[in-house]
Amino acid sequence: MTALHTFRSRIRPGALLIVSLLVGAATYIEFVYYGPATLYAVILWIVVVPMLFAMTVQGVRDHPLYQPLVYVGFIAIGVLQFLADNWAVLAGVFVVAGLAGLASQLR
Repeated sequence: MTALHTFRSRIRPGALLIVSLLVGAATYIEFVYYGPATLYAVILWIVVVPMLFAMTVQGVRDHPLYQPLVYVGFIAIGVLQFLADNWAVLAGVFVVAGLAGLASQLR
């Protein structure tokens, strides 16, 4: 079996369709409707979109690095939202949740 065939057998088509529609609509709203994007918004998109698409592949959550990377992603999302002056309380919640998750992984 080739890697592409193995990857195709693990994709969840329904979830991929829903996430693709969600990402497409959110991208249009964020970068077209609201006008020019900031650097923080672009970096936030680079962090969030792969996290969303990872949910559409079976077996990704079983990888030993999945949880630590998700928690680091939470911290990155919180820091980027704080730097962009968006929702300071929510940014703090993301950072605290990421730090708590990392602490639980180290323990």
